[in-house]
Amino acid sequence: MKQEYANQILAQSRAGYEKITDDFSRTRGKFWDELSFIVDLIPKKARILDVGCGNGRFLGALDDKEITYAGIDFSEGLIAIARDRYRKRPSTTFFVGDALALPFSDNSFETVVSFAVLHHIPSRAYRVQFLREMARMVRPGSLIVLTAWNVWHSKPRIILAHVFKKITRRSRLDFGDAFLKFGKEQNARFVHALSKRELASLARQAGLAIEKIEVIRRPSGEENFLMILKKN
Repeated sequence: MKQEYANQILAQSRAGYEKITDDFSRTRGKFWDELSFIVDLIPKKARILDVGCGNGRFLGALDDKEITYAGIDFSEGLIAIARDRYRKRPSTTFFVGDALALPFSDNSFETVVSFAVLHHIPSRAYRVQFLREMARMVRPGSLIVLTAWNVWHSKPRIILAHVFKKITRRSRLDFGDAFLKFGKEQNARFVHALSKRELASLARQAGLAIEKIEVIRRPSGEENFLMILKKN
């Protein structure tokens, strides 16, 4: 995918999320029970960065943790919800910002997490940049924990339809890309269908060691990839 088109998709995504803020936040309440073990991976008194934090739902799973938390998202509406929800929680800050150019100093955090963001990033180059930015944030020896939706499992027909368009030169998207509609506004959201193999390749290109890549199945039957990476 050409960078110009990827930038256009990112700009459309930012604008789109502002249209669906309330709908989106209502569907993102409690953090997933099947991922609750991630809390135990976070060291005591750690500084943690949540990239693509949305309305801050992961922070709700950290009530028993003594941590310093920073959440960042490109949606002003979702950050406003997060700030209001956690306004009384100490050592907690939310930022509006770009995950591809994180506004923090190198080695600022002991743990970085990102849930359900990677599959929304257009172009391989930007997906690698996304991982490199998170790697820049953590101290050597620290973990980066991510999840990504297994789009192939949930939406194979839509992905295959876009593959056909790509083969017939009717799409500027890459293979594995698609647009899905969400919410009352039927807002189109970009997704990329990742695989374990591609995730491993992205991690290696970003210079990160792979601790684990596995599939987590939700009670609904949907699947997410869990990736635990380490900065050496």
